[in-house]
Amino acid sequence: MNRSLKLIVAAAGMLLTTSSLNNVMAIEMGFYDDLRNSSWHDGFVFYHPEKHTKNAKSLKFTGGTMHEGGYEATLTDLKTKNGKVTGGTVKSEFSDDKQAQLVITEGNGKKYSMLHIKDSKGHLTHIYTPLDKSVIDVWGTHFIDLNNVYLTLRGRYLDNKGNLYVFTLGDLTNNLKEVKDPSSFNPGEREDGCILITPEGTERLEFAEEYDFTIPVFKMDGIYVKAQQTLKGLEIRYIKDFEDIKNPEGTPTEGIYKMLYPDPNTPRFLFTADQVINEGLLEQYDYQTLRLMRNEIMARHGYSFNSPDLQSYFDKTGWYKPVSQDIKLSPVEKINVEIIKLVENRKKQEEAEGAE
Repeated sequence: MNRSLKLIVAAAGMLLTTSSLNNVMAIEMGFYDDLRNSSWHDGFVFYHPEKHTKNAKSLKFTGGTMHEGGYEATLTDLKTKNGKVTGGTVKSEFSDDKQAQLVITEGNGKKYSMLHIKDSKGHLTHIYTPLDKSVIDVWGTHFIDLNNVYLTLRGRYLDNKGNLYVFTLGDLTNNLKEVKDPSSFNPGEREDGCILITPEGTERLEFAEEYDFTIPVFKMDGIYVKAQQTLKGLEIRYIKDFEDIKNPEGTPTEGIYKMLYPDPNTPRFLFTADQVINEGLLEQYDYQTLRLMRNEIMARHGYSFNSPDLQSYFDKTGWYKPVSQDIKLSPVEKINVEIIKLVENRKKQEEAEGAE
């Protein structure tokens, strides 16, 4: 995605109401409909409101990434409801005007907030989710970045001999025993609790950083490797030495060290069921894998597919039970389907243009 577009759209994203989360790894649980005081993110850029008067005719927001700042956007043509701002036109030096619209999804007694950014033709270009103030104050954007890396790995995999490998979170008070509800972890525990369970035992994962960003580089079997998601599964690749990381002499610097395949008895992308994801996370996947991720959400509810390739794929798993095409998704799943579809279409277009 064009970086300047990414930054301006992110600038649009900070226009809503933030709140405190009981669980910062879960979706925002409150009803937030005022854009004057909120901070938002899309997984790339984080935006925060400047001070505004109650009757301000425009709202200004500034932000940046973990690595740099200097981004800003202004919301004009304000739309209000019951005295609270719910949308408007986003103006920025980086792109044409876009419409910012608050979207509320309700279900299971909870309300979920999103900020949709649309172009002049009404096409959705970005979705932003609210930030908890305590996360920003204590952990900054590092928390979101680390979480994206963890979710990219999270899951159960098999090697070509059928051995099980599990990327998950370990209970810090119980010898890193696998946590059954990973979404319950506090931000401070997330970094310390990332583990890999292998046939040889449990390893605590310490991810490397590059230019202040967390990356999926960690130590496995005594060497540093990098994980990369593909349509087939998780590629564990050799890496060249960089920064402070050095492998033993004679370790290859390229190629696949170990190929891990999704456990057919467990859905591959279960994280899409228990927390709202973001565009920064999804940028780690190609569009074919995003298509699979989006349709797995429906498959978990027994959706019967018209596409032969999808039906064949899910029929080969041990958990899929087709029922009908009349299914009901949770509010979190509905939001995630929207976000995945948005990035999926973008990636598909980019890959098509790259092939020309």
